[in-house]
Amino acid sequence: MTKTALVAFLFSLSVLSVQAQVFIGSGKNDVLTTMKSDKPDFMNDQTVHNDKYNYLKYISDDQTETWIIVFDNEEKCKCVMVTCEMYKLSEKRKELNELYTKRGDDKWSLDQHTGNILIDLKNETWYFTITYRPAPKL
Repeated sequence: MTKTALVAFLFSLSVLSVQAQVFIGSGKNDVLTTMKSDKPDFMNDQTVHNDKYNYLKYISDDQTETWIIVFDNEEKCKCVMVTCEMYKLSEKRKELNELYTKRGDDKWSLDQHTGNILIDLKNETWYFTITYRPAPKL
């Protein structure tokens, strides 16, 4: 029984670290390393190059989830957008409710050492997007 509890606990930590990792404030090399180790089922998509924006794009193996991780001029993450197919909506809402503090309809927050992170979910017709961004400084 203790062994089963330990395995379940370790599994929950790995899921939590992957889901809670919002990268805000992290360097680009750290993001590349973390995505490679924690999200091996995501491919770094380099098919499109944009000189105006500094970002990394990852697509899940099953092509139901896309992560766009945006960086500032100093190569620090300033925003993460996760786009998913609609059938994942209730699953993702449940995860957001479990991991973050609810602050309104489809809005959450996370207080972390780098500052407060705001999380917003926006429904579109065929997909939805979860956006992670730092709270504005007052």
